[in-house]
Amino acid sequence: MTETLKSFLSEQAASVAFKAPDLEAIARDNHRRVWRRRAATVVAAVLALAVLAGTAAVWTNLAGRQPDTVTNPVPSGAALWAGGTTIHNGADTIEVGHKVRAFVPTTVGFVTIDDVHNVYSVTSGRVTQIGQAMAVPSDGTGYMRLFSDPQGSLAGWVGSDESGVVLHVHDQATGKTSMYKVGGGKLLAIDDRRVYWSIATRGIFAVDFDTGVERQLASAAESVGVHIWSVQNGLLALSKNYQERGNASSLIVGRSIAEAREFTFSDNAEASGLRLSPTGAWLAYLLVEFDGPPVQDKVLAFHAHVRDTATGEVIPLKFPRAGLVIPVGWLSDTSLQVFALAVSQDQSSARANMYTCRLPDGSCTVAAALPLAAVEGSNLVLPTGEWIGQ
Repeated sequence: MTETLKSFLSEQAASVAFKAPDLEAIARDNHRRVWRRRAATVVAAVLALAVLAGTAAVWTNLAGRQPDTVTNPVPSGAALWAGGTTIHNGADTIEVGHKVRAFVPTTVGFVTIDDVHNVYSVTSGRVTQIGQAMAVPSDGTGYMRLFSDPQGSLAGWVGSDESGVVLHVHDQATGKTSMYKVGGGKLLAIDDRRVYWSIATRGIFAVDFDTGVERQLASAAESVGVHIWSVQNGLLALSKNYQERGNASSLIVGRSIAEAREFTFSDNAEASGLRLSPTGAWLAYLLVEFDGPPVQDKVLAFHAHVRDTATGEVIPLKFPRAGLVIPVGWLSDTSLQVFALAVSQDQSSARANMYTCRLPDGSCTVAAALPLAAVEGSNLVLPTGEWIGQ
C-alpha cells in the first residue's frame, strides 16, 4: 500500500479514542503495495533463484507435532476472521493454540501460519504442523502467504530448501503434502485440484495435484507482467501490468490468458485483490481512485466493487458509508463477506463490522459486529492468506 493511501486512511482514525488500527496491515489484504523501485530488487532475487535451480516434482508426507483438541473446525458459510490464537467462524470460536498471522479456509477446515512462519492444518479434533513457509520480505511489502480452494481440500504455501523455492500443497482430506521444486517460482492460485504457478524463465503453468502433470498456460515471453489473482471453476482473473505497479489498471477474465475479456477503468483508477466467486459468475475487487494522471500519488477514494463477469456490469454494494471497506471473500456464489471500518464525522467514535452482501441485488447486512480491540494495531486477520503484521 502506498504511503499516501496509508495517510489517507489513518487520518480517519487519528482522533478516535482507541489505538488506531494498523490500516496498512489490514488493507494489505486487498490493496497490494505499489512496489516501484523496491520491486526491482525482489524480482532480481527471484530471477537469480530461477537460474540456479531446475524443476522437479517431489511427493512426501510431512510428520506433524502432536495435535491439540479443536472443536467445530469446518467453515460454516458464515463470516470468518481471526485474532490472537482464535478463529471466529460465525458464532463459533476455534482455539488453535498458536498466534494466527494468516489463514485460509477449505471444505475440511483451515490452514494457518503463526508468527514464526510455521504452517498448520486445523481439522476435526486436530491442529497439526505440516510445514514452514518462507520468511516475509524484509522490505515490508504485501506478501501472500497461503492459498486455498475454498470449494476443495487443498491449500498451499511457498517454502524453501537447499535448491531454492519449493511450492507446498497440502490435501487436508488425505494428509498428503506435495512439494514442487520450481526454483524462483510463485504460487498463484488453487482451483479444482489444479495448482497455478509461474516462473520467470519458463512461464505460467497449471499442475494437476494428483498426477503431477503440468500444462503451460503462457510462455515466459507471454507471461511478462501477467499476474493471476484468482481462479475459480476454471475461469482466470488476471492483470497484465503487475510488474509495473502492484495493482491492475484493467481486469481480464476468461478461460485462457490469450482469449479473455478485458474490463478497463479510467486513467486515475486501479483495482486490487481480485476474487472470483465459486462459479466465476462474479468478480469482487477493491477499486482505488487517484488524483492523477500524470502523478497519481494521492488517493482520493476507494470502493468495494462487484462485477458480473458475463456482462461486465458493476453491482453497487449497499451498506453504510465507511472509511475502510475490504471485500474479503466469497461465502457462496451469491454471498460476499465484506469488512468495513467506519469513523464518525467528528472522529469521536468508530465501529467495525463484517457484512454479508447478497448478489445480484447488492444488499448487505451486518454479519458480525467486531469489538474495536479486534482491529487495534494489526490484530485483525482476514481469511485471505495475506500475512498480517511486521
